[in-house]
Amino acid sequence: MLKRSSRIVLDTLLPSEGNQVLKYGVLDTDFEAFCSDFERTALPAWRWGFYLALWVANWIAPLLIYRLPPLTRHDRRTRERALTVMETSRVYVLRQLMGLLKTIVCFGYGADQNVRNAIGYPPSEGPYRRIPR
Repeated sequence: MLKRSSRIVLDTLLPSEGNQVLKYGVLDTDFEAFCSDFERTALPAWRWGFYLALWVANWIAPLLIYRLPPLTRHDRRTRERALTVMETSRVYVLRQLMGLLKTIVCFGYGADQNVRNAIGYPPSEGPYRRIPR
């Protein structure tokens, strides 16, 4: 189960209604199930890196734009700016953590059947197939 702070970071990265074709945000998918499976099967370094990246995005990214942490206390525009600055930081570790965070989020997002249908990708019989409402 993702914490509220993690959910806000994820929603800032990939929000609902962010695109006309892909109306789904990461929290509109079955990302919780993906995280559960990820927790069981991913390499320890990837798991630790993912959770460290979420923590850094929440507590360090606001400092990069001279705002007090955590990220969850700010509006969407400020959160997006903080994550963008983290992604383009001169500090290699911050850029790498953002890259890892985005990669893992994309794995879970791309595994969702509704997302795959929206982009015209062939049906999947994987464990993250979402049943239409």
